[in-house]
Amino acid sequence: MSTLDATVSMLEAMSEEARIKVMEYTQRLFTSERLANPFVPVSQEQLLSDLAQSRQQINDGEGLDMEDALNEMGKQHGFI
Repeated sequence: MSTLDATVSMLEAMSEEARIKVMEYTQRLFTSERLANPFVPVSQEQLLSDLAQSRQQINDGEGLDMEDALNEMGKQHGFI
């Protein structure tokens, strides 16, 4: 299952109220002018560095199971 398929499946399983919360949270992320907005431009060097670090963490067994990670994020942001 692709990430997109998993995301759509998760959204379909949510209540309408939870989907509205996801939509409002997403809108705030993209419209926020604060520095807390995680979608800031990064250089190619930074992107490759982050990718190398991520791969190393996975090789070291520090990765999270995707289902566990999504559940943790859902609880953190009040979707679950």
